[in-house]
Amino acid sequence: MGINDEETKVRLKEMEKLIYLYGLVPTEETKQISFPALEGMDKNNPIYTLCFDDITAFVCDLPSVEYSEEMLKEKIEQDMKWLQDKAMHHHETLLFLQKHYTLLPMKFCTVYKSKDSCQKRIVDNKEKTLSSLQLLKKSEEWNIKVYAHTNHLKSYLLTYSETIQKKKEEINTLPPGRQFFERKKIERLIEEETEKEQLSLCDHLHSEISPYAAYHTIKNNWSQKITGDSYSMCWNSIYLLSKSNVESFLKAISNKQALYKNMGLNIEVTGPWPAYHIDTLRSEKDAG
Repeated sequence: MGINDEETKVRLKEMEKLIYLYGLVPTEETKQISFPALEGMDKNNPIYTLCFDDITAFVCDLPSVEYSEEMLKEKIEQDMKWLQDKAMHHHETLLFLQKHYTLLPMKFCTVYKSKDSCQKRIVDNKEKTLSSLQLLKKSEEWNIKVYAHTNHLKSYLLTYSETIQKKKEEINTLPPGRQFFERKKIERLIEEETEKEQLSLCDHLHSEISPYAAYHTIKNNWSQKITGDSYSMCWNSIYLLSKSNVESFLKAISNKQALYKNMGLNIEVTGPWPAYHIDTLRSEKDAG
């Protein structure tokens, strides 16, 4: 193979386009609402639609040299600025689409090698996708996070916890020498009771609001390094709600917020979000 042949292969490789998939919507809705020009993932190729019968995909082209599987893995693992910028672009694009269409969102960095491979994936999952879109027409995804001001909750428990009060009374009846060592133990008891109370309060909140949801799941808490918050996260849950239940759901949470804040717990409710968790929620419900 000559030099020109090698150069031609390189140029052809550079010209190859990958398909970045943002989300799927019902085709009938794209006919009713015009789609404005939006910048794609690499800022050089706009977002456009691919129609596959009843399902329309929102996609953009990406150069294969810069967005190959290997390059994406390297960027995600080593370039935090790139990751934050691209993840935010993906999320903001989905928020925009959600305002205009019934949207089944894709995970960040859902990339296909060609339009054909993208089409095959969509066609192979057509029935499941249409079922999800039908559910999402009348549903919204909401998130509840609870943050704990630990010292505030400890102070509350020192005053109101029967377990701690009983222990303090027992210590006061002991000889002075024994009291010193028992007071050390009560510090551990307070830590244990604080942790138990946090979980109990969050479980109670979840039991009060979960009946409003068709699907719900409990997620891992984020570390303070991720949240950047002075409070520690002690609860993180997702709810897929019928739109007719949203008002009652929010009212039930509002009724708890003042009480919980008095005990050192802040309830944060946000939504509606793109339904990132619909597959997880439905599979967990089916498994249950």
